[in-house]
Amino acid sequence: QRRPHRMTGAARTGARRWRLPGPTGLAAGAVFGLALLAYLRTLLPGPSFGDWAEMQFIPYQLGIPHPTGYPLYVLLGKLFSLVPIGSIAWRAELLSAVAAAASAGTAVLIAGRLGARPTLALAAGLALAATGTLWLEATFSEMNSLHLLLVAALIHRALVWRAERRDRDLRIGALLAGLALSNHLLAMTVVPIILLFVLADARQRLIDRPALILQGVGLGLLGLTPYLFIPIRALAGPASMYGRFLTWDGFLSLVSGADFRRDMQFASGSSLATAWRAVPDIVEQFQERSHAVFVFGGLVGGAVQLLRDRWTGLLFLAIVVANVFFYANYLGDLEHYLLVTWLIVAVWLAVAAEAVLAWLEDRLPALAAEPGPAVLALVLPIVLVGSHWETYDQSRNHTGERFAEAVFAELAPNAVLISYWDTLTNLSYMHCVEGVRPDVSLRAFDPAARIICDPVELDLEKVARERPLYALFAIDSELNGVRETFDLLPGRQFALSYGRRTLDHSGTLYRLIPKDQAADAGG
Repeated sequence: QRRPHRMTGAARTGARRWRLPGPTGLAAGAVFGLALLAYLRTLLPGPSFGDWAEMQFIPYQLGIPHPTGYPLYVLLGKLFSLVPIGSIAWRAELLSAVAAAASAGTAVLIAGRLGARPTLALAAGLALAATGTLWLEATFSEMNSLHLLLVAALIHRALVWRAERRDRDLRIGALLAGLALSNHLLAMTVVPIILLFVLADARQRLIDRPALILQGVGLGLLGLTPYLFIPIRALAGPASMYGRFLTWDGFLSLVSGADFRRDMQFASGSSLATAWRAVPDIVEQFQERSHAVFVFGGLVGGAVQLLRDRWTGLLFLAIVVANVFFYANYLGDLEHYLLVTWLIVAVWLAVAAEAVLAWLEDRLPALAAEPGPAVLALVLPIVLVGSHWETYDQSRNHTGERFAEAVFAELAPNAVLISYWDTLTNLSYMHCVEGVRPDVSLRAFDPAARIICDPVELDLEKVARERPLYALFAIDSELNGVRETFDLLPGRQFALSYGRRTLDHSGTLYRLIPKDQAADAGG
């Protein structure tokens, strides 16, 4: 007699894996799809300036960007550069759009884990996607959207572990922690907090199964392996640009952001006071980039969550405090450094809405019919989209292309242009990727600048004797170093970028003539 067929463990796992998503999963998918459609419609079509332009072409070239190296972003950016749609710049922004939309979708999953019904979680996810800060990051190329996605995924996995107690979730969380650190060291403000909370929650399981500790450490290290890209890329050279990363000191200086430590005030005696003083400005910033309902509802939801579930309430509060502390004590004006706080406030908004609606349903049972008044929560994201679309729509922003075309048009054949970061990244994209003005060479004062594709390593006086030499800077005093040996002949004035996505400064394009050459010509 034939035995009845029994499903194996692998088959049972496969059956679970392929089951249809529940309502919250469908809501998360809807948020991802709708957000991505909005972001694709509003993406910047061409080159930007500064860091945003650098991240449009450094991954395409598999180069090494500014500190802290961002190796995971570079490798993913290279994959996106292979997408056969649009320009290389547009493909880089596509990565930001996908990561930002996925972050909003993950916010829905987090809110669902905290008890918010799918309609309210969906509304909160859409509201997050429509906030000005995330929308701006979604339409420009940088690693910030990916940072938010990895942190959101790690938070979600911590909540899944707490609810379901599966060993695989601890392993997945360890891998996500390593990947988050491989993308952006800003994750250091979040990852240790989540790990401490999870380790405290899972301590008995780890005592019973100490192998999980070794597995977690191994998977965390696996998530850090993208950093190996930096010395491997350095081996490929050229040594004049990448050789420094073949030494431990050079590598550590890059990945630790040593060049930026002068701007970090974390250990100063006034750091806590600085963070506290920044809170009113942060609240105002949140209201300007979203709506008072978003901010007030989020704060109420945070209080509700803290009262209902101390573990998750304290976890989220600790993350927000660390996020605000780091933001306030490092420059204090990098809005994207608060993206994780935006995520948590959006989740708290769903928690607040759920608490209010449940309170009303207890008193008016007729309201409990689905979807009921929960659909009113969709008014907020609709308002945000309507008020923000024109502001954050970059699809007609061709400032970068027009700027590059104007500068290149002023340069003589075979010219060399010395410039600064924000301008060089824009011009390097057009020159190195799009092939504009192949006769021209670009140079920073540092001839080993990694954003240059055809470095000119001769000293400037020798360069000026062989090729027309120009300089373009936003701060005129940056040319003081060449005034002793060069006469500066002023040319066209340009609107310039200086640390921003917009042209908020101005500068003169100078032709540099060696003083001895000018004297000979005068004699």
